[in-house]
Amino acid sequence: MNFFLRVFIFSSVMFCCTSVFSQEHKTFKVRKESNLSKAVFDNTEMQLMVIDRFGNPKDNNIVSYKLYVKGKRDTKEFQGFSNRLTPDMVAHLNKLKYSAKLFFTQISVKDDDEHLISLPDVIEQWFPNCTNKKP
Repeated sequence: MNFFLRVFIFSSVMFCCTSVFSQEHKTFKVRKESNLSKAVFDNTEMQLMVIDRFGNPKDNNIVSYKLYVKGKRDTKEFQGFSNRLTPDMVAHLNKLKYSAKLFFTQISVKDDDEHLISLPDVIEQWFPNCTNKKP
């Protein structure tokens, strides 16, 4: 009887141990580190440029972004879908008489593998063209 009890306990312990260790392993998702770090506004060519983590400009396409132009009294919102500013944005900026803050938010860029990456917001100060005004 003692022998059968030992065999029963041994087999039940082995069954429990194998059932615990035979469960599926959890999968870990490893996120690839992106080379793209931020976007920069180029006010001479009126476009957004993508900068990699080493500070070099890249030719990646910007898929979408929102531009907020905050003037003295109001804030105007625009939606952009390429690296260049739209003609509406450029016309609004050229009409400004005083400096304004430009907020580029929700910037989405395609990386080298055609995956969408969101970049941090860009805040710029816009100064209108200076002209000599006679008093």
